[in-house]
Amino acid sequence: MAKYITKQREKLLSFLSAHTDEQMTARQIADSLSRDSISLSAVYRNLSDLEKEGILKRSVHEGSREVYFQYIASDKCKESMHLTCRVCGKCIHMSDSDAEQLLFNTLKNTGFQIVKSETVLYGVCADCRK
Repeated sequence: MAKYITKQREKLLSFLSAHTDEQMTARQIADSLSRDSISLSAVYRNLSDLEKEGILKRSVHEGSREVYFQYIASDKCKESMHLTCRVCGKCIHMSDSDAEQLLFNTLKNTGFQIVKSETVLYGVCADCRK
């Protein structure tokens, strides 16, 4: 059965799809949508549903209890490995060739097969290293 799309859900999806390279907390998302009269509770409710539907990826950063959400329904995200900056939170899609080389070398050297679509590598982006 198809889920009814409310105006709030539609605005949330539009916002998230415009920010595919970012991981954000529910509070950050709600603050960004406050002018659209979307409450924090509506954001939480919709985020939970969108995660169950495979539209969002949920993650917790090391040393933090904050839960971050990232829109992954775009073709660019579905099968990408992601690089996430520990300083600014920016998320970068790793090129397919770089990801494949990393996956191949890891499997060859350790016998460990990484699940590409579920992998996020944490570090510091070029802008934050300056």
